[in-house]
Amino acid sequence: MSNQYLLEIGLEEVPARFLLSLSEQLKTRVADYLTEQRIEFSTIKTYATPRRLAVIVDGLAEAQADVTEVAKGPAMKIAKDENGEWTKAALGFLRGQQASPEDSFVEEIKGVEYLHVNKFIKGKKTTDILKNMPQVIKAMTFPVTMHWNAIETPFIRPIHWFVSLLNETVVPFEFVGVQADRLTRGHRFLGHKVSIKSPATYVEQLKAEFVLADFAERQAIIKSQIESLANEKNWIVPIDEDLLEEVTSIVEWPTVFYGEFEEEYLKVPEQVLITAMKDHQRYFYALNQVNQLLPIFISVRNGNSDHLENVIKGNKKVLRARLEDALFFYEEDLKQDLAFYLNKLTSVNEHFKLGSLADKQKRVAAFIPLIAASVQVDQATTNTAIEAAKIYKYDLMTQTVGEFDELQGEIGYVYAPHYGIDEQVAIAIREQYLPKSSGGQLPTTTASKLLTLADKLDTLIHYFSVDLIPTGSNDPYALRRQAMGVVEILLSTDWQIDLLAILENHSVVKGNNELLKHLIDFFNARMSVALEREQIDFDIIQAVVASKGLNFKLMVETAKALQAKKDNEPENYRAIVEAISRVVNLGSKAENTHLDSALAQTESEKTLIGLTQSLGLGNVLDTLQHLVAPINHYFEENMVNDQDEKIKANRYATMTTLTQYVLDYLDPRLLISKF
Repeated sequence: MSNQYLLEIGLEEVPARFLLSLSEQLKTRVADYLTEQRIEFSTIKTYATPRRLAVIVDGLAEAQADVTEVAKGPAMKIAKDENGEWTKAALGFLRGQQASPEDSFVEEIKGVEYLHVNKFIKGKKTTDILKNMPQVIKAMTFPVTMHWNAIETPFIRPIHWFVSLLNETVVPFEFVGVQADRLTRGHRFLGHKVSIKSPATYVEQLKAEFVLADFAERQAIIKSQIESLANEKNWIVPIDEDLLEEVTSIVEWPTVFYGEFEEEYLKVPEQVLITAMKDHQRYFYALNQVNQLLPIFISVRNGNSDHLENVIKGNKKVLRARLEDALFFYEEDLKQDLAFYLNKLTSVNEHFKLGSLADKQKRVAAFIPLIAASVQVDQATTNTAIEAAKIYKYDLMTQTVGEFDELQGEIGYVYAPHYGIDEQVAIAIREQYLPKSSGGQLPTTTASKLLTLADKLDTLIHYFSVDLIPTGSNDPYALRRQAMGVVEILLSTDWQIDLLAILENHSVVKGNNELLKHLIDFFNARMSVALEREQIDFDIIQAVVASKGLNFKLMVETAKALQAKKDNEPENYRAIVEAISRVVNLGSKAENTHLDSALAQTESEKTLIGLTQSLGLGNVLDTLQHLVAPINHYFEENMVNDQDEKIKANRYATMTTLTQYVLDYLDPRLLISKF
């Protein structure tokens, strides 16, 4: 018989940003628990609203599958005495397994005979297994937790009820003082308590109490209502997916409505108005047919349309206060000249261990030419980046950014025409913080990339220099994000840039080997993450990031080439790894690279010396593949540790030269050749 099981956790409102991840976590934990307990099932469906996390498991088996296990007992020299009689140890073991001597057998393990029995374990009923659901709930993890009353067990929010139904029968359990039954609660204001008949009726019974339990259904209804409103009013309403998800996470019965605000607020820059509505009030905004912002806000009520005019009036009052502040800050900002904000930067520290933001601008402006020279950027573009660096933090001192800190950089761009700032300089100012998250939008212009790289590298170098290095999961200054931003920007360009050379020549890093090592390790850790996303095997990642430089594009190209060779030509891959590993094991022991082909004793040695002297740029895997046979022939015919010191030195020079070439790309000693 196919069974259904419903588990619902009823609690106080879960923060919107955590709802979907917690819903997925509950599903995973229930699935894992049932699998561990040998309970077969077909599917698990999730349900999530601000006040509940629920799953319905379909196709549950009646009971665990029966199993037969082999139980190992004492060694036979202990199980039987000198007369061949069963000892107390053997009889105790058999009794514990509910078996008789006739059920036993002997099996040898590593040359020692042991007593064994086949132990039959009858599967428990599914109901009995589901009674232990509290251990699943208790195992859940949360980014933030609460304690309430005398409850010692932390949870995301206080729990008020559980529903636990196998078909139409309550599966009882107790957790944090709450007993599971069939009672759930409808909408906080519109609904009532309701007794769920069975998992099959769960969704419809809640719907009757003004709760749409299915997140996807709720989200689709919100989107449909917004689109219908936009069509009716001839508006364009951009649907921000993150905002849509957040709004869906805070309502159980959505009703879309709109309101108007005074047109005078439209003189505030669009970016500020949109931020005030979207990020601060969770409102959608509307555009006319030529993409001009309209004095309209669109929101979603957690309820029906009754007395909606009062809801609109209240939301309008709250938004008006926010927009009034925005207008005031905007007008006050523009009363000051650019020099006013630049001067204020001199009195604000980047960090109490470091200098001011004005100092940072000077450092970054001086750093940009070093980066530009490494990638051969033209002087005009370099000058644009330098001009941006001299002023790029100015908007941090504006009142608007003080109120809307999400607009750092954006306000610098918006105010740029007022201060006569060149458009390309303004774009670099706007894009200085990109990417804001891993995989996020990247700077679009070369000048922006120069500024952003210089800014992020300057931050990393100076924070590391005063020992503000992230440890474990602790990263209060988001330095991992800064480093990953550097990696992603460099990977997005055509620049073949070795970051190591730039770091080594920086005035703070030069001569400080410990600081340099910390930075190299930090960037290699970020590069490892980037390569994991490319589905590169762990040993290949380790080998590539152990290369001598920090050329991220070269690392990716080498890693992908190695992975392709390993997947598609395993025999050739194995041959390459074994041949070059043998070379590197010898070549890493010496430093001399002076080769003399006249000292070659055999044709194979002459061939390998010639190939070594002609090594250059190109496809490294093709080069290494071409070297496999000559290397193997060389080792077959030549002894590196020759008795003649000159010949020996020359052969080590061959190994060392080859090793230096290989280590520019990877360390083959970290590769697994047998797989």
